[in-house]
Amino acid sequence: MRTIKRLKPSLMVVTEVEANHNSPSFVDRFMEAFLFYSAFFDCIEDCMDRNNQHRTILESTYLSEGILNIVADDGQERFTRSVKLDVWRAFFMRFGMIEIELSESSRYQASLTLKQFAHGNSCTLESNGKGLTVGWKGTPINSLTAWKFS
Repeated sequence: MRTIKRLKPSLMVVTEVEANHNSPSFVDRFMEAFLFYSAFFDCIEDCMDRNNQHRTILESTYLSEGILNIVADDGQERFTRSVKLDVWRAFFMRFGMIEIELSESSRYQASLTLKQFAHGNSCTLESNGKGLTVGWKGTPINSLTAWKFS
């Protein structure tokens, strides 16, 4: 964070997986991964043809590696350590950052974009404090927030 602060950005936009894959408890990590990836795979099923080569790469490389790492690895072997937005908020505030409200026009633009998308009605946009949580059929997938240094 000190390096980022030295760059003196006027605004920092953060998008992050909205799931807790960092629990020391295997059962908690497993359940969180199950719920998160179930929604993610449901989204892929609805939005991409099964024979799409990009879908095959996404599922076989990125998603399978992430799931395996969350569920099967422990300690330093585990590199997937997503945490929810409340943890990020506390972290950024410790560094003197202030969360900036996403504008109504940006929220409106997001909802308009969903209306252009064939399965946009399955995508959910929820206000989360000053940020936004994007989900699939009600399950949070990503969070989006904007921050500035005080």
